[in-house]
Amino acid sequence: MDRKYIRQKAVLLLFMTGVLLALLTMGREKEQKHRGEQAEILEIPEDEPLESPQEVWQLPGENAVIRVLLLAEDGGLIHEDQELDTDYAGELDYYEEEGGWVIVNELPLEEYLRWVVPSEMPAYYSMEALKAQAVCARTYAVWHMQEYAYPEYEAHVDDSVSFQVYHNLESQEATDQAVRETAGQIMLYEDMPVKAYYFATSCGSTTDEMIWEKGDRTLTPYIAGRIVGDQGTGKDLTSEEDFADFIMSKHAGDLEIGEPWYRWNCYVPLEQITENVKTWAKARAARSADGILFQKEEDYVFPGEAAIGAVESVEVIERNTGGAVQQILIHGEDGTLKIKYEYNIRLMLGLPGGRIHKNDGTDDEGGSLLPSGYFVLEPQEEDGELSGYRIYGGGLGHGAGMSQNGARIMAEQGGGYEEILEYFYDGIRLARLGET
Repeated sequence: MDRKYIRQKAVLLLFMTGVLLALLTMGREKEQKHRGEQAEILEIPEDEPLESPQEVWQLPGENAVIRVLLLAEDGGLIHEDQELDTDYAGELDYYEEEGGWVIVNELPLEEYLRWVVPSEMPAYYSMEALKAQAVCARTYAVWHMQEYAYPEYEAHVDDSVSFQVYHNLESQEATDQAVRETAGQIMLYEDMPVKAYYFATSCGSTTDEMIWEKGDRTLTPYIAGRIVGDQGTGKDLTSEEDFADFIMSKHAGDLEIGEPWYRWNCYVPLEQITENVKTWAKARAARSADGILFQKEEDYVFPGEAAIGAVESVEVIERNTGGAVQQILIHGEDGTLKIKYEYNIRLMLGLPGGRIHKNDGTDDEGGSLLPSGYFVLEPQEEDGELSGYRIYGGGLGHGAGMSQNGARIMAEQGGGYEEILEYFYDGIRLARLGET
């Protein structure tokens, strides 16, 4: 009886052992199969990153250093003392002058861009737009690094809108990424870096650099007037009549038709224009000798101390590519001024403290500059006499090169930064800064 019981127990034990071994084997097969599936998933290649441009531009090199003159709070060169409210990367050089110090910040170009890009484009814009801005800012800096803007201080640029705004905002994670992922990339036209102008918002067209006193479209063929959208106008926008038709309506194909500054209007009284002329004409003539001219018989000459008294009327006499106003005449009770180039013109028609009605139905406070040089004048009367002008315009900024909001919209629609740059700059290609 005991032997029979022992044999039964042994058989049962062997059976249970076999079952256990079978279960363990199945578990291992399942685990191996699961691991095999995981390995297969992990081996699926990710999207290949975009290759860096292969063409190399030797100067100023991948380790380029830029020198930035830091303007004082009043916009002048002289700081009263050496202490600054802001910390700067790199090194600060001090030049003692009468009344204080000129201060120059020397730092690596890529570090400089970390503070330029968020100062020039909001960091919440789409990444591809930020990358386009980074390449523009780098290219623009490299173009200026070919010589010194302030040779007495060996400074390539300053930190103002005259070049690129630097250190207006702290560096941001998104813009740091845009700078990092386009490191060293610049735009070339033929064999030279381009003068990569950019601005905020277009009115549906852009212009070339003839809007500035020293502009020469033959030297910058990549900055060309174009329609910003998917439809042409069939109009000559240098014509007063054709441009008036263009700017007084909205065009379904325009890329920035939904932007607040795509269209705007404001009323500027003659008294304000008179005040603007008194404030700015002499100062601008000192810096723009060809831009402010006084009518003397049949000629227009450098104004000197000439004044025109109360302004009686204004007329547009020339438009540049894309419809930007190139020249106006301001008639006063004591004479006439010819005002040339977009910045001077926008100053003379500025509306500090006034109201500007925007495309989205909101109002904004006017400033010393009219929002853009893309506008027409509609005379307004009081008691049968001219009192001022309703100005109908579009866009924000000078209007040459890349529209930043246009870049943002293209990025939101799936466009890459290379596509954006090729859209706004004719015939360019990307290269990278290499070893010197």
